[in-house]
Amino acid sequence: MKSTKSRIIKWLVIFLLCVINISCFFINPIFRILNVTYLNGVLMAIHFSTCLIMLQLDYKYGSKIAFTLMVAYLIQIIFTFGKVRGNSAIPGFFNTILYIITLYILARKFIILEKFAVTDSLTGLKNRRGLFNEMDSLIFKKKPFYTVYIELGNFKQINDTYGHYYGDQVLKLVTQRIIDVLGTDGIATRINGAEFVVIIFDDEKVHDLTRKILDAIREKNSIIHNGIEITGYLTAYAGISHYPFDAKDSDTLIKFADIAMYAARKNNANQITDFTKDMEDTFLRSIEVEKNIKEGFSNNNFYMVYQPQYKMEGKRLRGFEALLRLKNNGGETISPAEFIPIAEASDLIFQIDDFVLNIVMQEFSPLLKKSKDIVISVNVSAKNIASFDFAERIERMLKKNDFNPHNLEIEITEYCLVNSVETTVQNINRLKDLGVQIALDDFGTGYTSLSYIAKLPVNLLKIDKTLVDDITSSQKSQDFVNAVISMGHIMGCDVISEGVENQPQLDILKTQGCDFVQGFVWSKPLDYDVAKDMIQKVS
Repeated sequence: MKSTKSRIIKWLVIFLLCVINISCFFINPIFRILNVTYLNGVLMAIHFSTCLIMLQLDYKYGSKIAFTLMVAYLIQIIFTFGKVRGNSAIPGFFNTILYIITLYILARKFIILEKFAVTDSLTGLKNRRGLFNEMDSLIFKKKPFYTVYIELGNFKQINDTYGHYYGDQVLKLVTQRIIDVLGTDGIATRINGAEFVVIIFDDEKVHDLTRKILDAIREKNSIIHNGIEITGYLTAYAGISHYPFDAKDSDTLIKFADIAMYAARKNNANQITDFTKDMEDTFLRSIEVEKNIKEGFSNNNFYMVYQPQYKMEGKRLRGFEALLRLKNNGGETISPAEFIPIAEASDLIFQIDDFVLNIVMQEFSPLLKKSKDIVISVNVSAKNIASFDFAERIERMLKKNDFNPHNLEIEITEYCLVNSVETTVQNINRLKDLGVQIALDDFGTGYTSLSYIAKLPVNLLKIDKTLVDDITSSQKSQDFVNAVISMGHIMGCDVISEGVENQPQLDILKTQGCDFVQGFVWSKPLDYDVAKDMIQKVS
């Protein structure tokens, strides 16, 4: 609405300037015939000033109107040659020629400046300002369109790992792939580092084109720099909003498409999401939680608790699973089930993972010098373990904190193998070579190929709590858990069951041959000081 009003006001001003200019056009011959030369100069100044203002208001159409009026003025002067005393029209003729040349130079300058102002210097696509210009123009014409907000999921890690030159080349490659897919069916823009917005007009093509764009982005990319070939893969997510159905101004349309993209990123299985009204409240809550995460580091609102893990035989301590907790500035606890997915959907998860790993190594390194069999298990995000330098960072942390790799267990999930499989497997093997133990968390709830999992160097399979909940009341659940335990043993792994809450569950798992157990049946998560005392007692 604001854009439409500003356009109307602009063109009303241009119309008024045209009226003033044309009025001077008809008054001018009278002054020339009367040879009132000082008034002719005033009229010429008004002519030029009004044309100059029109040019500044709208360099595209305002300049055309200005040139037309100035040329008409020049023709008028030519027709007065010989009809006024003393050839007083000659100075006006040359002045008008100079004015036209000046207007032309200024118009060209405006065109160049506008091109730079609306163009992304790296990719050649329109930038944020150019996007708003395009959207405002379509809205002014009331032409329906879709706004597709696309974000590259793991671009920051690639950029940080290989440098900005490689990152820039990747962005250029992505740009070309988007253009190749889009063709003449839309307009591509780059509004931020790894964020693109595409305008698509066709209702029937919008989802198909968006899917093809994401597929093209995810294709293997190889960049050669200084004779070295660097290969990588990108993830991408897209959110879609529609004009005029979702919103009627460009700001809101982009905001809604961004919210839909955020929802797509949060739900990795669905990488394209259309905006719906109920997403806005969810988004605002996510923004609030994300703010709490950032403040958690600066205000020391993060803290650790440790869930004991026991050997089934004799209830001997195996180790602890490190669990992160967060409070907001008001002291209210934010559930990990809420803040971890939000951190996972952004680069904050890298900071969280590093924070947990460093705290665990700092706190337990002195204790484990005497208790070399105790294992501290740390959950790591799928996004992090798929980053190119993950294993190297772990190795640096181990050396920095003088922490024995054999006392560290990294928990991964099956989802780690969905994206960037090659990098993930390389990192797992590198960690294994260092002596770090690997646990596969939430086993039995994913959809990765079992034959693929069997090839991974995993020490431990963790049976998800959801599979254990019904084993005392459902024979089918009992049989399923028994099959998972047998499968883990066939793969040469130990098996631990998490979320065990009562003695009947424990008895069944013991009968089925489960090796380890964790859950409220034997202990709730403990503060560091209590965990420390437990370790010292078994040392």
